[in-house]
Amino acid sequence: MKKMNLLTNRIAAILFIVITISSLSCKKDRIELPEEEELNEYNPINSYLDSKKQEEQNFEITGPSNDTIVGNQGTRIYGMKSCLRDANGDTIDYPFNVHLVELYTPKDMIYWQMPTVANGNILETDGEVRIRSTKSGQDLSLNCPFSFEIPNSAPNSNMKIFKGTDNGTFVDWANTNSSFNITSYGYLGSTSSFGWLNADIQVGTGSGSTIGFASQTDDLTNVGIFIYMPATQTVMQVYNLTSGIIPNGTAIKIILMAQDASGQLFSYTESRNASVNTTITVSLSQTTDADLTNYLNAL
Repeated sequence: MKKMNLLTNRIAAILFIVITISSLSCKKDRIELPEEEELNEYNPINSYLDSKKQEEQNFEITGPSNDTIVGNQGTRIYGMKSCLRDANGDTIDYPFNVHLVELYTPKDMIYWQMPTVANGNILETDGEVRIRSTKSGQDLSLNCPFSFEIPNSAPNSNMKIFKGTDNGTFVDWANTNSSFNITSYGYLGSTSSFGWLNADIQVGTGSGSTIGFASQTDDLTNVGIFIYMPATQTVMQVYNLTSGIIPNGTAIKIILMAQDASGQLFSYTESRNASVNTTITVSLSQTTDADLTNYLNAL
């Protein structure tokens, strides 16, 4: 009986050792997968950009003596009363209001999210303005053209008047094929409709390369992505993480900006030449409003 018990104990001990070794072997062979790191998330950038953009200027026109308007950045708008009509198509009396937005720098175009691209082709620009008119808070329309003038010390005689239509996401630019008159002040043009106006030349030809954006550290969903082309003063905004077509050989500056839930700003900037289709892997760094503003001022 004692021999049987001894044998049973030995068998149990052997089984325990085998099971233990097998268990240790399984643990050793098991691949431990690292936990996936969470990406940094940001709030939509619109609120920050809106807080920095040029405000619309309002002018009350009380009579013929003040019907020529000069904006803060030099845009001139000449008397338009005879062309104004109310919602019923009737002429109006004084007073009425004229409203003006001026965008003459890449920084201001970025803040307003007003890229200078038409039908996928980049535009060389000398400035964007938005003009409208109201009376007693009601929008007025035009039944004849009025004149406006964009300041420029070295105007380009090839510039055309482009009109912009806001589609809710961005402004579609269309070439009116109307030329400016070159003056000692800059560009003198006329228009018979209110809205966005741009002094442009189409320089994109539909050929070139694109830039995609990816990140291993940041969720880029709500990040503002812009590409600036200094040679033509072109601002491109990137939608869906892939740029429009940029002519090969173009020197570009890339700007990404984001704001987290606490209001802290983050950015990524890079200068390069467009050459081939590529994807840039970016990682945003903490920044300040002053540093980001200084960078945009220097574009």
